[in-house]
Amino acid sequence: MQIGAEIEIKIIDYNSSGEGVGKVGTENFVVFVPFAMLGEVVRVHVVETKKSFARAEITEILQRSNERITPECENFGKCGGCDLLHMTYEEELRFKRRKVSNALRLPDVAIIPSPEIKHYRNKTIWQSDGDKVGLFPAKSHTVIEVENCLLQSVAANESKRERLFYREPLQTLCGLEFELSEKSFFQINNAAAEKMIEMISRNVLKTDRVLDLYCGVGAISLCVARFSASVVGVEVNRQAVAEAIANAQRNGIENAGFIAGKSERVIDDIDFAEFDTVILDPPRAGCDNRLIERLEQSGISKIIYVSCNPSTLARDSAKLKSYAITEVTAIDMFPRTSHVETVCVLER
Repeated sequence: MQIGAEIEIKIIDYNSSGEGVGKVGTENFVVFVPFAMLGEVVRVHVVETKKSFARAEITEILQRSNERITPECENFGKCGGCDLLHMTYEEELRFKRRKVSNALRLPDVAIIPSPEIKHYRNKTIWQSDGDKVGLFPAKSHTVIEVENCLLQSVAANESKRERLFYREPLQTLCGLEFELSEKSFFQINNAAAEKMIEMISRNVLKTDRVLDLYCGVGAISLCVARFSASVVGVEVNRQAVAEAIANAQRNGIENAGFIAGKSERVIDDIDFAEFDTVILDPPRAGCDNRLIERLEQSGISKIIYVSCNPSTLARDSAKLKSYAITEVTAIDMFPRTSHVETVCVLER
């Protein structure tokens, strides 16, 4: 297949980024088509070719999906913020369920919709070139001016020329208050994060002693502490640990403690006989082999794995051979984008 070729193609699936997937020719050569939707027939212009796939742009929609809608944002497809404004929210949820179930090789998974799908972000980092204020497109540092981003909070939109970084330093989650520094990681969507923590808490017993690895500022740790006997959080960022300790004091939580250090190293000194449940919330890259091997040897009866990357969740859960997946729930933490959060419960 040559760059510049014009072809007609039927979209038979989505890839993990939400692009339409079609196949052409007797060898079923894969073509990715951004903004094409499942079931559509489209005429496309090929813009990139590789050995195993091509990428093409829509020139005409020949058969239109009933789930296609007109994007509400004039910058859609340019600024790199949203991926899925061209589809109904119901179709977006179906795509995300399929993304998680495909990664974990399950027939289907449940998904919890976000209570809000607009203006849900509690943190914004605007970009500026000295003239325009807005966002970067994907793989570019050219600022696309944005007047009113549908994902950012109303306050962030209104103050962007005065404050390129916007987040209220005091955040409320599950009835607790968290005071945060500018660089602290905190779930971006408070309403959806509360749904996620409710799901985690349902899998923790009142008598459980919980080890929370990669705990950040202790958002999950402190919320879960109210439903368990005790929680110990481990986090490599010392500033985040200091904030977790301060927020425990702020909220009067006395059954949570925190350790500063890399989870992969601290785990060597952990006596797993002192814990009943482990919560994992690693970065997108997932857990390293050392930590997975240590958990395999731990004897811990339950692991609750929180992931923003279904592929690394699938990789790590497959390595935990002494455990079986007993529950998987996707949470739409990032509406109108292709990203999704997942809570996976594994038990011996």
